[in-house]
Amino acid sequence: MILLDITGRISPDNDKTNIYHSFFVPEGVDRLIIDYSYSPKTVSSRKTAIKLVKECFEKYGEPLIGRPGEYLPVNNLVTLSLDGCGRYIGAAHRQDGDQKHIISSRLSSPGFIKTEITSGQWRVCLNLHCVNCDIKYSLKVEGVEV
Repeated sequence: MILLDITGRISPDNDKTNIYHSFFVPEGVDRLIIDYSYSPKTVSSRKTAIKLVKECFEKYGEPLIGRPGEYLPVNNLVTLSLDGCGRYIGAAHRQDGDQKHIISSRLSSPGFIKTEITSGQWRVCLNLHCVNCDIKYSLKVEGVEV
């Protein structure tokens, strides 16, 4: 059964923030399957990417060594963490723009604890580490019954 199915947009104004999506897990769910994706993974405009590289060096007061183009591509990074009924279940701080995670008492994807899927309110957090351009994301949580 689908417990959450959402799409959204993120802009550079959202950089270094979190977006929370809550969902309810009913009795009898044995495992959760989380499908998550976002794009673009990299800034497609070379001109914009070079501008971002220069701004980054200026921000941190570092001299730009070499040409800005040598630091490309400029990537976006939006990761995912999970809480279940007020408990931290884990995180997938991975670079992939397409991810699938399983949570259960017998098997959980790396970064997530093996845990019983308890009935109640759960929450996915999108951690916006680096948003350099407009991003689209999709997040789907499926509950699989025993």
